[in-house]
Amino acid sequence: MNDISEKSKPTIFYAKNSQSNVKTRSAKDKGSDHQYKRKNDGFQSNSKAKHDRIETFRPKTANRTKKSSKPQFDLSDEHESPWQKKVRDNDQTPTFGYDEYRQKKEETLVYSENSCKAVFKHRRSAIVKLFITQDMTYQFKDLISWLVKQRLGYDIVSTEQITKLTQTPHHGGVCLIVKKRIPLNLLDYLSKYDDKVNDCIIAIDDVNNPHNLGGLIRSAAFFGVNGVILRQTNLLDSGSAMRVAEGGIEAIESIKSDDFIASIDILKQHGYQVVALLPCQLKSITSTELCQLNFKKKVALVIFQQINTKLINCADNVVHLKGNDNMSALNISVATGIVLSTIKYQS
Repeated sequence: MNDISEKSKPTIFYAKNSQSNVKTRSAKDKGSDHQYKRKNDGFQSNSKAKHDRIETFRPKTANRTKKSSKPQFDLSDEHESPWQKKVRDNDQTPTFGYDEYRQKKEETLVYSENSCKAVFKHRRSAIVKLFITQDMTYQFKDLISWLVKQRLGYDIVSTEQITKLTQTPHHGGVCLIVKKRIPLNLLDYLSKYDDKVNDCIIAIDDVNNPHNLGGLIRSAAFFGVNGVILRQTNLLDSGSAMRVAEGGIEAIESIKSDDFIASIDILKQHGYQVVALLPCQLKSITSTELCQLNFKKKVALVIFQQINTKLINCADNVVHLKGNDNMSALNISVATGIVLSTIKYQS
């Protein structure tokens, strides 16, 4: 038994002897020593982990809540978006958000109490989803009931979550995802309102501040303006502009124009009086004080932050508001509100 050759003995490798086994290998295999050692080292670590591992488990308790299978909207990650990818648990078609780029292009956020109520009043078919805090649910019970009937989603979230979603603390505890409005061109607008005896349109040039724009639209809606002409109508989809407008954007037609001069000519052909409002009185531009101007039944008011001489030359009348040495000019939205008030009470 003792004469059994070394060659016939079965070779058994143990993790603790891996180093000695490498040393006694034949010269033929010395070229693969490095690879062999890496393999044995892995075996050693696996063997040790197997013997040293302690299995742990959490015992079931009676009070343990069952995890809901419904997809939850988690805003804990700063990169989360309301247009995140959401898919049903079954094989049905995915829910909203399956194409995040398209959703961001076609949808926008509306927040604050009055803005969301205006969307529900004028354009409820554009609503995609509601995010709301618990405190605001009673004020929007009609909207929530409608969403349930339409099988549309709504999430009750915390104030911190809705602040992260809207990127502003001025959300009023409510936020809607809505489809963006499709703007009209000027000819479509004129065809739609051709039978109106009294009509007022404002053409806004170079007013890009969302707060000023929102203030303008709020005044326009208050005084019964029917349409607003812009080069970039997407500015009206800004959440800040809609919040400042307090829902006024939903009551006014959005008109896109790439050429204001051509649009002014079309308005003149349709019997509109084109009036340009100066931000302040200037000696280099002949203008009339507001109280001395008579307005027609149909008026197109052109307003701008920076004076555009081409538009002024196209206007039928140029007006200004007379200030004093202490304050020569007003905020553009305030000045526009004064002019629209005069137009309304003269017509």
